[in-house]
Amino acid sequence: MNTFTHIQLEITNQTAYLRLNRTRVRNALNEEMIGELKQAFQQVDQDQNIRALVIRGNGPVFSAGADLQWMKQTVSNTYEQNMQESGHLQELFDSLYHLPVPTITIVHGACIGGANGLAAASDMVLADKQTQFRFSEVRIGLVPATIAPFVVRRMGEYAAKYYMLTGRIFRGEEALRTGLVDAAGSEESLDTELDILLKELQQNSPQAMRHTKQLINDITRHPWKADIKKQTIEAIARARSSQEGQEGMKAFLEKRKPLWFSDPEAGKNNN
Repeated sequence: MNTFTHIQLEITNQTAYLRLNRTRVRNALNEEMIGELKQAFQQVDQDQNIRALVIRGNGPVFSAGADLQWMKQTVSNTYEQNMQESGHLQELFDSLYHLPVPTITIVHGACIGGANGLAAASDMVLADKQTQFRFSEVRIGLVPATIAPFVVRRMGEYAAKYYMLTGRIFRGEEALRTGLVDAAGSEESLDTELDILLKELQQNSPQAMRHTKQLINDITRHPWKADIKKQTIEAIARARSSQEGQEGMKAFLEKRKPLWFSDPEAGKNNN
């Protein structure tokens, strides 16, 4: 288990809980934090026992975006240095998007600039309805480039244009309407929603969820790919032939729980 400085990672009941932990600077992203997040995602990726990843932020806000001190340093960077640092940021969002397990990000307080990349690259996003969202890059002469592929997938072309070009502040319920988040409510209601989601995920075949996520990602990237029909046929054939698929179908037909089923209440009895 890695020891982190800027984030916290805990694995409980087959769920990885990751928290941004630079509260002094409102969980702003810098080079070190990006590196730690990538390490944490890699750790989750390699652990076959993990069924879901939950991302939150400590302190009053989820994340204020890029760290101001880090941004000051980039002013004197060469083009090549900026290319390298931008590449690290893009790799961060890409690694989150491609994690094989379901990912749930919960935002509160504020989600500004690059922090929206963490939200948009996640499979499910829950937001406190008072959260302030903003694509602030255009206000300082920058472009929301590395987060754009993930935000546009979530919000769609014209909603992304509206909010990215204006740079205006909008809140959780508006983010819900645009598709940037999947649920908006109070802190209590979001905790309840998270509990429901995790219980649902615990009842599913781990490998089936991994294959389903991969399939959706492939279709999203290549909606008109010539061999996508063949790929979908092969995906269901592999699932039906797999050990988990065979076990799950037999269990369903016999009205019993498959061996990979995880009882969400079991862990509570041990605490």
